[in-house]
Amino acid sequence: MNCPKCGFEQSDHAVECVRCGIVFAKWQESEELALLAKHRPPADAVAAEEAVANGRIGRKELQILGGGLAAAAIVYAFPLTRFLFSALVTLFHELGHAVVGWLLGYPSLPAFDFVYGGGFTHQGTFHLPIALAVAAAFGYGGWLFRENRVSVALIAVLLVGWLFFVTAEWRRELAIAAAGHAFELILAGIFFYQALSGVGWRVPEVERPLGAFAAFFVQIHSMMFAWRLIHDPDFLAWYREGKGGALMNDLEVVALDVNIYGRLNPGIEGVARWLLVFSIVPMGIALLWYFQRARWHRMLRALRTAR
Repeated sequence: MNCPKCGFEQSDHAVECVRCGIVFAKWQESEELALLAKHRPPADAVAAEEAVANGRIGRKELQILGGGLAAAAIVYAFPLTRFLFSALVTLFHELGHAVVGWLLGYPSLPAFDFVYGGGFTHQGTFHLPIALAVAAAFGYGGWLFRENRVSVALIAVLLVGWLFFVTAEWRRELAIAAAGHAFELILAGIFFYQALSGVGWRVPEVERPLGAFAAFFVQIHSMMFAWRLIHDPDFLAWYREGKGGALMNDLEVVALDVNIYGRLNPGIEGVARWLLVFSIVPMGIALLWYFQRARWHRMLRALRTAR
């Protein structure tokens, strides 16, 4: 064998080099440690991940949220600016239809509707291979985290929920119809959390106030939509006409499915009340997450580990 340091040839059973004197076992150990250190995450990155502190609302957070709320209220108060920025709500809404459509086996493409206004998600027929691909993704996730019982249990709960909706046409229709308004509020909650925490932005000084504005505008728009359905008969009558006088709107689809298959009769007004109640949930969760960030981040790290 040759010495790994000086290259001098010597016996295969030598313990140390006769020329430079290094001990081969110690040399090998130091090389292994150096290799391990090379592939180990930087200490500052690990420390940054571990050092997630609970959130607090100070002067800066109040300025960001207050400015965003004021801007959203002003923009919503004027019909022209409300109409222009409602495109953001439409984007969130149709994205919800498309995402849930794909998850439940329907090829879906969100788009703006330049004929009747708002948006429209082009949706194909149910494709079993798409549903099987989603089921396979659940199976792969379960296998990947097979030694982490909590993660496997969470994946199993999500799988059961998905199976509940995907195994009946009316439940698929119900979930896709409800997803539009639900995604508006969920994405508003995510933007609200990002505005509070500063997480996920490239230029936080500029993007945090914009995120707060987007969150509050979508929130106000969605809540006022539900409120008008409950209290404005003319608006309710217009909504009942559907898109183009032919296609039922989302809350009417939900009300009809719940009536036929759930033996309940909430009507559009009742579903609008559900929507109004749900509207406070995403931002409430975002606040809870922000104030308890340290705990939730520890839980997420535990769920991400394969063991």
